[in-house]
Amino acid sequence: MIFTQPVIHEFGNISVPTTLIIGGKDRTTPGGNRASAEVAKTLGHYPKLGRAAAAAIPSATLVEFPELGHSPQMGSDKVAASGL
Repeated sequence: MIFTQPVIHEFGNISVPTTLIIGGKDRTTPGGNRASAEVAKTLGHYPKLGRAAAAAIPSATLVEFPELGHSPQMGSDKVAASGL
């Protein structure tokens, strides 16, 4: 779905409070293994992408964990301790 039905253009339609949780060291890139080396360098910059997504979603809150990677809610007690 991420390749055939991108949803970024619908972010502005989200009408419920939304919390985005990102790990600053996450470099997950769906399809990145099929990208050229040049394009691959531009993928997976989640701090930048998270801020852009939060700006596009009304009533969004972005919670960043700069020292964590993919799925920070699963990989650290810091997330649980933060009260999320």
